[in-house]
Amino acid sequence: MTSRFSFLSGAAISTILSIAGVAQAQAGDLLATVKQSHVLTIGTSNDAPLSFIDSTTKKPTGALTDVLQAALARMGVTAEIHVVAMPFSSLIPALTGGRIDLIGDAMYATDARRKVIDFTNVTFYNPESLDVAKGNPAKLHGVADLCGHSAGTYEGTSYVDYLRHASASCGDGKKIDIHLYPTIQNVFADLSAGRIEAAVVDSSLSAYALKENPALGFELVGDYKPEDKGGSGCAFGVTQGNTPFVSAFNTAYAAMLADGSTAKIFENWGLTPTGFFLEK
Repeated sequence: MTSRFSFLSGAAISTILSIAGVAQAQAGDLLATVKQSHVLTIGTSNDAPLSFIDSTTKKPTGALTDVLQAALARMGVTAEIHVVAMPFSSLIPALTGGRIDLIGDAMYATDARRKVIDFTNVTFYNPESLDVAKGNPAKLHGVADLCGHSAGTYEGTSYVDYLRHASASCGDGKKIDIHLYPTIQNVFADLSAGRIEAAVVDSSLSAYALKENPALGFELVGDYKPEDKGGSGCAFGVTQGNTPFVSAFNTAYAAMLADGSTAKIFENWGLTPTGFFLEK
């Protein structure tokens, strides 16, 4: 799940658009098809806790899978969810090429992607989080507070440029001491060990890491304001023209948000505080 990479290159868009027309003719009415076949095939980049394949059961699981199953039930659909794991960059081509019925991953619903596929309403927000030592001893609440402190993130993400830009804006010569790591696990290790004071990383992965190992010596800053939370809205993707499915899902999901069902699912997967992920 690499939803933080919220863009597609011009070449990629052109390539996908060239095959989208063919796939559109094959798309049909997904809602009617699933009701008849009782099977929904989703694509995932296979990252916990949002959407992944259980290593033991080999079945799809995760917060988004639970959301989808609950919504389908409210839509009057009885269907077995099949899953196909693939790199994040392959999800849209797999959808438009007919390999999967739905993108069941944490994908930003960007304007560029809307030229190629349709999206449901936003299911949740997955911005960056600010992670600090337990108790937040340095009283860090925003990126501007990191001036004069050490902070880490992992290579290849937009968070690197975010930290560098913030550091360049620091006054009095107190830059951010930026540490870059190969993986998010490396960031967590140094933050827990006190080798860095903060981290700017994927919020859902941070929350899940704490659920899996409460002994980790860090926490998410609850009042942190992400750089662009509105732009981090994730949604399920379907081929263009599947208005009946999208409308039915949106109605079911609005009810799930209203009655707290979605919040319970997110809480079960350690995605807390749930308001951070579900409220804009």
